Amino acid sequence: MTSRTMQFDVLMATDCRFPGGNTSSVVEEIEAQYRAGYRTGILHLPSPVLNKPRSFAPKLRKVLDEGKAELVVGADRVEAGLLLVRHPTVFTEPPRDLPALDAEHVILAVNQVAADDRGVEPYYDIPHVHRQIERVVGKQATWAPIGPRVRESLEEHAASVPVLAWDWENVIDVNSWEVPRSGFVSDRPVIGRHSRGHWTKWPDTKQDILAAYPADPHYTVRILGGTDAPGQILERIPANWVNLPFNSVPAKEFLATIDFFVYFHHPGLIEAFGRVVLEALSAGTVVIAPPYLEPLFGDACLYGTPADVRSHVDRLYADWGAYIDRSQTGVELARKRFSYETHVERVAKLIGEPSFDASAGGGTTSSRTRRVASGVSAPALSQTDEEPSTGGRTLLLDLRWDTGDEPLLAQVIAEARTDAAGPTAVVVPAWRAGQVGDQANGAGAGRRGGRSRRKPEKQILVETFPWVLAELSAAERRRYVALRLSGLLATHRPERVVILDGGGRDARRVADAVIGSGIDVLLVHRDSATAGELGTAPEWVLPERWTVSRAVVTTAATAPSARTGWAAWRRKAPLWTRTRARRTMSALRRGRVRALERVAPSSGLMLFEVADAELALPVRAPVSHPLPERLPIALVVVTGADVEAGPTLQAVAERAQMTTAFRPAVLAPADWVGEATSLGITLETLIPEANWSTVYGGGWNEYVRGRVNETCQVIHPTTVVFAERTIHPAGTAGDNGASALLDVMEAARTRRRA
Repeated sequence: MTSRTMQFDVLMATDCRFPGGNTSSVVEEIEAQYRAGYRTGILHLPSPVLNKPRSFAPKLRKVLDEGKAELVVGADRVEAGLLLVRHPTVFTEPPRDLPALDAEHVILAVNQVAADDRGVEPYYDIPHVHRQIERVVGKQATWAPIGPRVRESLEEHAASVPVLAWDWENVIDVNSWEVPRSGFVSDRPVIGRHSRGHWTKWPDTKQDILAAYPADPHYTVRILGGTDAPGQILERIPANWVNLPFNSVPAKEFLATIDFFVYFHHPGLIEAFGRVVLEALSAGTVVIAPPYLEPLFGDACLYGTPADVRSHVDRLYADWGAYIDRSQTGVELARKRFSYETHVERVAKLIGEPSFDASAGGGTTSSRTRRVASGVSAPALSQTDEEPSTGGRTLLLDLRWDTGDEPLLAQVIAEARTDAAGPTAVVVPAWRAGQVGDQANGAGAGRRGGRSRRKPEKQILVETFPWVLAELSAAERRRYVALRLSGLLATHRPERVVILDGGGRDARRVADAVIGSGIDVLLVHRDSATAGELGTAPEWVLPERWTVSRAVVTTAATAPSARTGWAAWRRKAPLWTRTRARRTMSALRRGRVRALERVAPSSGLMLFEVADAELALPVRAPVSHPLPERLPIALVVVTGADVEAGPTLQAVAERAQMTTAFRPAVLAPADWVGEATSLGITLETLIPEANWSTVYGGGWNEYVRGRVNETCQVIHPTTVVFAERTIHPAGTAGDNGASALLDVMEAARTRRRA
């Protein structure tokens, strides 16, 4: 048995699942090392802080997909010039099956204090973590605080653990975050904040929350990260707040929509650094923050208490010159002190210049290859890898569930594409997919005022709502659309959403949800729509009896959850109290279930698990089986560029029929709808890689992961397989090995429910 050794300039050890600042800092350092030519490895060490299963953070998966770092898997030994550990909790109880680690230098970037007023117990034990690192690596780690408050917390341990003489401060690519500012965002001050939605990230009193984030129509308050935490304290969420879920919009795009970044949190929280403040400064917003951050950011921020926020905002909003001076001070500080060059210099100080040949592209790993569909070349990765512009994107949603064939859709697409500055994504019921296909190919183009209605073919992307929505109740259909909507907004990040209103409640509810995210919404509706709910809109040429209007918000301010008091008590209760309460509640719940089980047979009741009550799309079983609904579901995800719909779907249907082992479902391009329908196979759609890359550039892998996740939430497959080549039906020539996927799908029978 041969051993496998992996070698890197920098080996970064952390929990890759962390969703917030820890992962952001790791990704920024990887990017800096990649550009400088250093070869980077990532060693995943689960932290006890995250005690539930979850995937790697999307931004970390992205740098792995791009080959800027390599995940340590299957190695017996890992050698590195620098082992850089982030988050001390990952060495609380490291896995036993780690490879042998050999590093010249070991740095522990301490980005969390061991204890603060939020927790009943310490988050980690400093001497224990230090011993664990020495046991695993064979040498002591140097503890590197990332900010002054962490350094203060380490002072009492200075005699037992070596502490770096300078802080290992976070870094950022200022060029990619900076927002050119030539005026204020709106006709009133726009205050904003972004952070995880955890209760510790918010002030703990109603007075402080509303002082920092006023419930006053003279201000707009934009929040990225959710409002559940303040909702447990406030009587209702103010109407002038715009609530955006965590990670629903990239932070750099969010910061371009605000003037002032106001960051106040729970008094028990000790921020190790305040990464969100650095991001806000880099984007040119004026930051208002607690005084304890002044040693880090100096005169780049304004400091005070929540009660000082309005005076700071009002003074600078009345003086553009003073505002832009303060804005530029923040950008210059970020560029001078927290740049990529800062990180590269400290790495070079420890291990010198890169030891691997970086001529092939900034330190990409030699052993990592990018999987490419047959016949399609992999796009080259530049050193900047800038994200495509989101300017002028339009998302068009057809929410008409009737099967009529009037020419409305083609005309609306033509009008929307004419007015749009950027690409248009269209999502329609599956039975209208053919109409969109004609439009995408340039059919249906008309003229107005002598200009062509035709737009370049690359400007349109197509997805569908599945046929089986017709089998759901109106309430279930709305649940599906709501789930799909969040993914569509995150994927396409439109500036405008156009909704075709079929006359039910769906369009109005979707419009309210989208407007709540600050996106312009146009409703295409019949002339009889209530004028009081609609505003002015562009003049479009539409079929008779149809018109377009701009939607306005009709929902009231959101009331907080009824669990407010219980949630607050649960957070602050001692650990022993919370443990005993959980055990008591579990015992009571088990007793109620046992009682119901005894009376159910005689009372005609049917008991089921809550998981079975989740939203589930009907998945057809194109097989002869006495109880087809009991067959497990196998999902085929079509990612290959040259996979043919006809033979592949035929082969899947044949194997399902021959084995009666599974019900097939498919996630494939929209032009597969016709074939899937004819074979009775449930189909969800995705955008092919070639179309996506033409319009958006990179990011297709992340998009596919998102669509697979959404599809799994509503189809609940037992098995998921990815098809990159055509699967041929049994007995036909040309079997290229792809039929092995059918064997995997057939194996789903081993998990069939009784």
